[in-house]
Amino acid sequence: METLIANATTHAAVFVDLCGYTRITEELGDLAAARISVTLRAIAHDVAARHHGRVVKMLGDGAHLHFADPRDAVPAAIELVDRVLAAGLPCARAGVNAGPMVEADGDFYGIAVNIAARLVQRARPGEVLVGEIAAARSDRASVRFDAIGAAPLRGLTLPVASYRAVAVCR
Repeated sequence: METLIANATTHAAVFVDLCGYTRITEELGDLAAARISVTLRAIAHDVAARHHGRVVKMLGDGAHLHFADPRDAVPAAIELVDRVLAAGLPCARAGVNAGPMVEADGDFYGIAVNIAARLVQRARPGEVLVGEIAAARSDRASVRFDAIGAAPLRGLTLPVASYRAVAVCR
């Protein structure tokens, strides 16, 4: 029996994806790909813990993270993308969105989660794309948000406004 918990409050979802993972698997082999995935998992768990979030699930060449406080999500996504590259892994990209979510047996569902998953697909290597609510709830002292406009996302009826998140050096 599954447990469903609807969160009326705004939570945030982060999806991160490694660039070129399938090609790397083909070129370097399954063992190298597994090592990359294990390293990504360690980085994702560390970053999530440092930013008061948690890893919901690993996706082989990606991860889904959850943050109860949306203010923690964008800095975590930026750090995660940076740390992946610093660890010598293939570059990463991330998508972040916030809104109400439904929790079922430790996983999260809803339009806010779906949009975060679609934003990571749209992001370029090294980029963190952020939905409107997550951008509005973020700390603007540490992150700059460059509007990139509304774009259609697979499976959604209306275009979604998004922003490129860039860490502000202090």
